Amino acid sequence: MFQNSSASRATFGQAQVSGHVSEARRPVFVGGCPRSGTTLLRSMLNSHPELAMPHETYFVVPAWRRRDAFGDLTVERERRAVAQWIVETPKTRYPRLSLTEDELSDALAAAPPTIGSLIAAAFAASAAKQGKPRWGDKRPHYILNMNAVYGLFPNAQFVNIIRDPRGAISSMKRIGWSWGGLPSATEMWTRSVESADTWRRRLGPDQFMNIYYEDLVTNPEVVVAQLISFLGLDPAGTDAMLHHHEAKDIPTGTPFTEVAKPVNTDAMRTWEKELTAEDLAFVDHVAGSLISKHGYEFAAPAGAQPDKEKLRKLRKIRSRRLGESRKRQAVELKRKFTYRVPAASRLHLPND
Repeated sequence: MFQNSSASRATFGQAQVSGHVSEARRPVFVGGCPRSGTTLLRSMLNSHPELAMPHETYFVVPAWRRRDAFGDLTVERERRAVAQWIVETPKTRYPRLSLTEDELSDALAAAPPTIGSLIAAAFAASAAKQGKPRWGDKRPHYILNMNAVYGLFPNAQFVNIIRDPRGAISSMKRIGWSWGGLPSATEMWTRSVESADTWRRRLGPDQFMNIYYEDLVTNPEVVVAQLISFLGLDPAGTDAMLHHHEAKDIPTGTPFTEVAKPVNTDAMRTWEKELTAEDLAFVDHVAGSLISKHGYEFAAPAGAQPDKEKLRKLRKIRSRRLGESRKRQAVELKRKFTYRVPAASRLHLPND
């Protein structure tokens, strides 16, 4: 069902870098449709001795969206207040940084006075505590919030992972992450891939890279070499990335036990037993152009038709989510006129 191997596939946005190029000051972000392999990819990257990527946090995008509520960041008290907000706001997952409240507060107090600098200081302090010179973060929804990522970190590098839509969709349904069944999961996959395609065109080849889940699990050595080249990491860390499972680096209370195993293809085709012919016809109908564009084949058997009620449900979901997105865009447009304070990180800029 997957047409192209990593040897023949043209990897979108891949930088051509020979040898070890020091990129220690550039943050690394990972995103993609949920259940596409972002956790596996994070675990592998975090295993590299130069790069620290905590289990996904949840304060980068919220900080961007409320950046005009943080006060005058040239005042130390206000920078410490941002640290307090990170600690006290529910669901930020701040403990995953492995910093005490005082360590976080002191790191932000010493940072340059922009919200991007403060967020960078939090991750940099966490990385330094592990003896690593470089930091990153992973959340699937970063691919849908790239304006926040690059508004805060203009020099960031982004790795987007794409999976066969049937695999991602069936996995979302299986663990209850589809939030509306097949229509919701299919809309999430298409929206995530469309956003990735848009930002790949906007960003430079040293800033954005697509990888494919199927390539990662069938040819991990090849994909890891591509990642190391793109990110400018030391190739000496290759073995650690390929043996990421030995660290047993699994977030608690989550369905990610597969990360504790060596890279394998066990989950590549489980969707064949989980999706009906009608489901496959639905995915082919909704995501057909993206399926072909990204090297996958159609999967529905001849004569299978998508459920019309599910198509109506998808249109409602798409309309609602598009409306929510437009509201956020309107708020951001207003901020261009009302929030004139620099937001981008100044932490560890070249030649500083």
